[in-house]
Amino acid sequence: RLDLACWTASRDNPLTARVMANRVWLKLMGAGIVTTPDNFGVMGTEPSHPELLDHLAVTFMDDGWSVKKLVRRIVTSRAYQLAAVHDSANFEIDPENRFHWRMDQRRLDAESIRDAMLAVSGRLDLDPTPGSPVSRVRENRQGMVEILQQARRAPEDCRSVFLPIVRDQVPEALSVFDFPDASLVSGQREESNVPAQALFLLNNEQVISLARSFARRVEGLPGTPADRLATAFEIALGRRPSASEQAAIESFWIDFLHRHGSRGDAATDDRPTTDSESLAMAAYCQALFAAAEFRHVY
Repeated sequence: RLDLACWTASRDNPLTARVMANRVWLKLMGAGIVTTPDNFGVMGTEPSHPELLDHLAVTFMDDGWSVKKLVRRIVTSRAYQLAAVHDSANFEIDPENRFHWRMDQRRLDAESIRDAMLAVSGRLDLDPTPGSPVSRVRENRQGMVEILQQARRAPEDCRSVFLPIVRDQVPEALSVFDFPDASLVSGQREESNVPAQALFLLNNEQVISLARSFARRVEGLPGTPADRLATAFEIALGRRPSASEQAAIESFWIDFLHRHGSRGDAATDDRPTTDSESLAMAAYCQALFAAAEFRHVY
């Protein structure tokens, strides 16, 4: 075992550092230099930038196999900092963006989507639950079922990385967004865009609860309802709404209040929030969760 470990981490081994550098590049950039991260053999694809892969692998070893320094090297590069701006001339030459003339737009992974909803709602708990949930139940199939039932009754607000995962009973908040098979090694996530994802965001009880928490967080801020609507937009999407988006938001607000028998012209009034306005804010916050921009990196 010692001989295997020494060979695996040896500078004379051509694979280990390259595989690691490729996986870090894949995680940060959306696609690997070698697009088959689980296969560096003859059946895998050739690297699009072999000299770059060699450079990252060599500097990774020179830096004492420091993943932190490898990440810093990539994220401070020009390639990482490019915008997702379309260029017709470049697209004609490289439609798949293999040569990184722009940033790839991609969807967040399942864990990041769940954590993002918890974060903007103000409920994200950064600390793991003390101890192991397995140690608190029987270490058999029935014990795993009890863990799942408890999680459904009282969903945890911890980061997704701390959630207990039973291989064939993955939480819906993760499985619907292509969480990988926990019994297999997966170097690259599948990425789908299917109706079940939108239906989950519109109907799941935990998503609705998080939207209400997000609404309460925003309602506690000073200003008029219009100010709070714009602030909620900025918290969720990281930017202020455009003029057309602001008009659409205010139209939604007015229509919702009219349907619920409340004043529809109150977006600029600085006064206590009514029950109808609380419902409208929760519905608006849930719509932000369901927006494609909330779930994607641009």
